[in-house]
Formats: sequence, C-alpha cells, structure tokens
Amino acid sequence: MNCLKCFLGGASPKGFRTHFGEMIADTEYYTYIIKGGPGTGKSTLMKRLAEAFPDEEKELYQCSSDPDSLDAAVFKERKVIFVDGTAPHTFDPEYPGASQQILDLGACWDASLLKKNKEEIISVTSEYLRHHASCRRFITALAAVADDTCQTARAALNEEKLEGFTERLAAKLLPRKKGAGEGKTEFRQLSALTPKGYITNVPEDYAAYMLCDSYFAGSDMFLRRFADIAASRGYGVSVSVCTLHGSERFEHILIPELRIAFMTADPINALSLETKQPINFRRFYDKSALLAKKTRLKFNEAALKNLRGEAVKCLVSAKAEHDRLEEYYIEAVDFDSVKRIEYDMISRIKGMGKQ
Repeated sequence: MNCLKCFLGGASPKGFRTHFGEMIADTEYYTYIIKGGPGTGKSTLMKRLAEAFPDEEKELYQCSSDPDSLDAAVFKERKVIFVDGTAPHTFDPEYPGASQQILDLGACWDASLLKKNKEEIISVTSEYLRHHASCRRFITALAAVADDTCQTARAALNEEKLEGFTERLAAKLLPRKKGAGEGKTEFRQLSALTPKGYITNVPEDYAAYMLCDSYFAGSDMFLRRFADIAASRGYGVSVSVCTLHGSERFEHILIPELRIAFMTADPINALSLETKQPINFRRFYDKSALLAKKTRLKFNEAALKNLRGEAVKCLVSAKAEHDRLEEYYIEAVDFDSVKRIEYDMISRIKGMGKQ
C-alpha cells in the first residue's frame, strides 16, 4: 500500500516552518498530539503504530533535525493523526476531545531523576539552542543570496514562452474530468535541510519530471501555474515549498490521482534524478540577460553551496547535543508504561475502522 514519506517542515530564516497545522485543523481527522521530552519514545511510538498497519495507506513525516526519527504519522483510511507537539513545532488541541487530544508521555517519566540532572539538562539545552541559532543565521544569509538569484533571473525570464509550454504540457498530462469541482491544494514537505544534508523524498510510484533550473524563478512560475491548472480541472495537488527561501518558493508538486511528480533540481537541493524525465529551464531565460549577470550568478551559486554546508554543520552539532539530552530522559522514562500506551493506541485505531 502507498506510503508517502515527507517532512513535518523545515528550517527557515524565521525558524521552523510547517503547514502541518492545517492538517490538524481538518476535523475529518482525529489527532493525537504527543507531548514529552526528548528520548521519551514519541518517534518510536509512531513507528510501531505504522508497523502495526503495514498494508494501509499512510503518510510518515520525518524529523528534519533527525531524519531517522518521525514527527508524525497519518493513517489516511482511518482518518487518524499522531504528531509530536513539542518545540519547535508546538501544537495544542483546537477542539479538545472532539477532534484532538493530548497524549502525554511525560506522565511516564520519573521527574525526580530529571530534577537531579537539572543543571546538566539546562546546559545541554542551551548549547542545542545555540547551534540552531547559528544555523538560522547561515540560512538567513542563504535566503538572501537565493532571493537575489531568483530576482535577477526573473527579469530575464520569458514568461510568455514558459506559459505556453506549461499550458501544452497540462493539456497533455491532465485529462479533463467531467463534472469535477475545484481540486484541493495541500502542502506536503518533500525536502528539508537536515544533519545529513539537504534531503528530498521522491515518491517511488510516481512518474517524475525533473525541472532543471539553476535560477529558481522559472520552475517556481511553472509549478504555481501547473498546480492552478490541475486544481481547476478537479485534481488534488500536493505542494512542497523550499523553506530556505525568504518567501515560500514552490520546489515540487505532486498530482496524487495521476501519480505525477514535478521535482525541481537547483543549487540548493542539488537533486539528481538521472533516470527521470528532465526539463531544462535554460530555454525559458534570455541568454544575453543572464550572460550580463554571469559573474554575480556564479558567485551566488558558490555562496549557496558554502552556506548550505555551514548550516548543515550547525545541525550536526545541534543533533549531538540533542542526543546527549535524550540520555537524561531515557534514564528517567518507564518504557513499560509507554508500551502500554502503544497497545492502547493500536486498539483505538482498529476500533475507528476504515472510512
């Protein structure tokens, strides 16, 4: 059964950015918002819940600070969500008990052990936050450079030519649906900056088109327009933005019903999809206009690579401090109690039935 892997959100110049709150606000779903410190078993709980329903359609949301951990699990057929509701993505119930509720793993720890290590926990937490603050400064610089490239390229973009190409491709790939209303547009974060570098989840069962765009502007315009056309013809659209830009630039889109993906390859994500269908966006820019800015654009491209590398180093250091922090909490947690919560949640999900 299909399982979409994505991120809950990602680092941005203004801190962590996510659209997941929109999913929690969807009252068709019942959401369990998990609270508890690092190492209390939030990610493990969600992994085990996902493993308990291997043949069902799910969305698994990785943590951008640690891609091996989960921040959320969405069970599409049973309309139930589990999400880590702790910082930097703090969530709380909007309709307590009716559509969302708190699942407190903090009730499973021995607070006396944590108080015993109070000074160490505060110190390690401060270091963890310091590294994230450094990361944000590099990302702020990266965003400024990326936006400069995007603005420079936008002035050289042949919008009429790109619009014509977009319309023709949409006519080819998006058959009209009789009687279909407006399709729903949702956000699904496929890419994020992590301690392992900039990671992109490419859906395996999709026909993927790779948009090769060194300058951001053309691919952003194409994706926005294609998404609008798809929605107007009744297709649902999943949009993935690049959080590292100052504004939310469209980076990828999915048309789930048709199993079509458009994935951008650019200097930030350095995505390589050699086996996919490439679309070279250089044809949509005025060559002479880009040539006049060649030195500036080359400088920007090198700067983006270097700034991204420094931001990743900060995330690596932050993860090391987070791992230290987890040790204090793991020591204090009664995992037998967590296991009982796991069994209870599996029973509840089964009781909800498929919709």
